[in-house]
Amino acid sequence: CPGFLSTTVSAPPCPSQTRADQHHLNMPSSASAAKWAATAAIAVSTLPAIADAFTAPSPHMARLVNPAGLLRGTERRLVGLSMTASSERIGGKVEQKQDAPVQEAAQAEGSGDVCFDGGCMAIDPSHSRGMDMLDAELEDLGEVERRLRREGALMLLEKLRAQESSAPPAASLESPPPKEQSIIAKRLAGRSGPTVWSEFGALAAETKGINLGQGFPNWSPPDFVVEAAVQAVSKGGAAHQYTRTAGHPPLCALLAARYSMHLGRTVIPDSEVAVTVGASQALFLTLQTLVEQGDEVLLLEPFFDLYIGQIRLAGGTPTYCPLQPNSSKGFELDIDLLRSKITPKTKVLILNSPHNPTGKVFNKDEMEAIAQVVRENPQITVVSDEVYKYVIHSDASAKPEDGGADAGSLGSEGHVHFAKLDGMWDRTLTVSSAGKTFSVTGWQVGWVIGPSRMVRDVQTMLPFVQFCASTPMQEALVSVLKHADQPYKGEETYYDWLRKGYVAKRDALAAAMRSAGIEPMQSEGGFFLVGDTSSLTVPDKYMQDTTPAMPSMTRDWALCRWFALEHGIVAIPCSPFYSPENRELGKDLVRFAFCKTDDTLQEAYDAFSKIPQH
Repeated sequence: CPGFLSTTVSAPPCPSQTRADQHHLNMPSSASAAKWAATAAIAVSTLPAIADAFTAPSPHMARLVNPAGLLRGTERRLVGLSMTASSERIGGKVEQKQDAPVQEAAQAEGSGDVCFDGGCMAIDPSHSRGMDMLDAELEDLGEVERRLRREGALMLLEKLRAQESSAPPAASLESPPPKEQSIIAKRLAGRSGPTVWSEFGALAAETKGINLGQGFPNWSPPDFVVEAAVQAVSKGGAAHQYTRTAGHPPLCALLAARYSMHLGRTVIPDSEVAVTVGASQALFLTLQTLVEQGDEVLLLEPFFDLYIGQIRLAGGTPTYCPLQPNSSKGFELDIDLLRSKITPKTKVLILNSPHNPTGKVFNKDEMEAIAQVVRENPQITVVSDEVYKYVIHSDASAKPEDGGADAGSLGSEGHVHFAKLDGMWDRTLTVSSAGKTFSVTGWQVGWVIGPSRMVRDVQTMLPFVQFCASTPMQEALVSVLKHADQPYKGEETYYDWLRKGYVAKRDALAAAMRSAGIEPMQSEGGFFLVGDTSSLTVPDKYMQDTTPAMPSMTRDWALCRWFALEHGIVAIPCSPFYSPENRELGKDLVRFAFCKTDDTLQEAYDAFSKIPQH
């Protein structure tokens, strides 16, 4: 409708109103203002959940329906206006004043402004013809026309949103102080600004350097993986539509069958499996379902820094237990230190094996010791992050009988499933995904496995974050998982080929690092090598520099900037993977990714060998 789409926000406040949140909107004619209000009401009548959020005082409903202030400024006023006209449609929660805005609008006709509860509208006579036509059309609307008119009102809301976001904020009592943090920034405790990923991602683009920083393979997926995707998207009909919210039934059935073998118990597809948009969403949802305000979540550090933000968004408080360097240039867990970090408020332990960033694979003895600590603390649930379980390159992966692997590992030799340990099924949510295993990090298909009483809550949350993970990608993954168990390129399975390839890449990167005087720490699984750079001298100008992401410079961060800007090597400093109180433990450590082509790793060797050693 031309009249609707010409609506704009303007100023100053209407002189006949005193509310602080008044606005002016260009309107086609005063006679049409009431009809405009009624049409907005029709739109909102199709959105009862949003209307309820503005009429009921429940903070829980507000969090579910409007967690980030989705309706801002003018949109709130539109909802406020239309709710009075549609109280009957939304259950009578608003005192019925259907005629009040209409009467008020009519009273303002002679003043050049149309004012009603929530704001004022400046009349623009040039649009009266379009609205007069609309008036005639609104006289007799059938159901189809009403539906289209609702869509038109929603288009109006989108236009107002775009205008409010692009226009400079008007001076009013609603405007927050310039330095006030956003709600999300407060929840993240200041972690909403530039990050290590944004800074070094930008440096990688700026320098066009050798990107050993981010953990994604820089090659194409295997042919059988690509072919499965082609076949999935080539199917017609339901293959391109929504599937079951908790997971595509064929994929859930296959995952349940595989984890039944992994865990030595029957896993039920419908109630003990939930498919998510990647493992990151799986972690987010598990924490949302397990953590309440003030609960503590225990992390083994260094840790993948995604955990911190997700814990805070769930209302939790992260606590930390540092892994200890050992004489073998690896990391080990001090179980007594872990035990000492647990308090009555500790509700979740996040266990990541193979571990990012260190590459540590927790062996069966370590897992059993952790399980005993969990048994001693019945309030604790373990979230077991196992996205790298098929990328294990330690000696244990070749000897399933030595206690380092589970029977029925299906390619994950060397990995211990924590949920298989005595009594741990009922205490564990297992998280994994397909992206790392099959070099398809963009497919974004992850999952949660666990007892139905906990997985049910994850399934309940899923419709609130998306209706379902991509149907074609889930369908493709069914074929991929079946194919991966078959012989591949001379190896018994795809997983054997994958493991062999990563051992070679790990060793190639380790040699490149040593050429620069960087000592690789022991890595048993995953994509990464952590290097001890203590033998290198970082130029003073980098130590004295500051960046938005690191206003108080650390040695490892400065070294990584030096590598990127002067040597064309992009890596990730390890201090962001530590808590503030333990950040000093990462000052000499840098993480390098070896999930790169052989050509890339050779370029890295050439670049590393030119770094001066002092």
